[in-house]
Amino acid sequence: MHQTNVVFEAFEEARLRAPHLECRALARLLGCSEGEIQASRLGRGVHSLALTPCDLIMMLPRLGRVQMVTRTTHAALSSRLNACHIDADQRHASLWSDQALAMQLLLPCWYWVCLSNERPTPGEPEVPCLQVFDRFGRVLHQLYGLTPEAPGWTLLDYFTALKRPGFTRCIEMTHACSEDDRPALLESWRALRDPGGFSQLLSHHRLRRVEANRAVAGHFSTALPRERFVMALAGACRRTQPTRASLIHAGGAHHHRARFKHFHQGRCNALRLESDHLTLSLDSSALHEVWQVVRPGPDGLATSLEAFDASGEMMLALDLAERG
Repeated sequence: MHQTNVVFEAFEEARLRAPHLECRALARLLGCSEGEIQASRLGRGVHSLALTPCDLIMMLPRLGRVQMVTRTTHAALSSRLNACHIDADQRHASLWSDQALAMQLLLPCWYWVCLSNERPTPGEPEVPCLQVFDRFGRVLHQLYGLTPEAPGWTLLDYFTALKRPGFTRCIEMTHACSEDDRPALLESWRALRDPGGFSQLLSHHRLRRVEANRAVAGHFSTALPRERFVMALAGACRRTQPTRASLIHAGGAHHHRARFKHFHQGRCNALRLESDHLTLSLDSSALHEVWQVVRPGPDGLATSLEAFDASGEMMLALDLAERG
């Protein structure tokens, strides 16, 4: 039997037996990617979109109210938007709103975009959903339609296709900063003047964020106990000033500043932090390293807490600045 049919049948059986099982949990059980699961459903509730990423981004205002979710393996940042401003070209897109949202998207990482009906959270009704995958089948972004009657969703139906993606396996590459290279890295860090320069610094020195943080320890970063990040999440609800939460991966960055109101610690180490327009979720069992880091921000030097899993993937970051 073709592998695609095997995955599809496993998905259908799981949906019948455990309707609250999320797609990412099923992917882990099957040893495949979420992209492979959705690709197995092509023509059976899922369609490819024959639109360039730039064209799709420019259609967002026609989709009405939306819930935009950016994901890493162990965390998610979900912003609910009534409207947003957009600036895009063929490679980059920026989204921002009056609700303190700021997103920078790297469009070349958008390998496959599909349209389907999904539940924003288990137990909720299905709504139209756009899912963006990289070439490894990993979810970069999900966009749920909170007003399905908006004209943009009907328009998207005209661009649906059955083109099947061909995902590849990801090989993680790590590069530790040697003692000989450390002085040059510190000099580059001291020379930073704006947030955009940090991505160039990482690219120039061929380092991931966690590797750069380790290399500048004692100068611009400090290792902290993992419990410190959980305490910071809980403490965000007690702050009188908004907290800026950030989720950053290879496909871009999702920042949202909000006054959080609820902190919930659920079963299986699931943490959830909520405000009126923002929801932050985290698997605290995956926390492996936490760093307090100083680097240039929009208003000068900024201090943040950054959490990483055992593979060195950044999970979430919290801005510690006190401002309104």
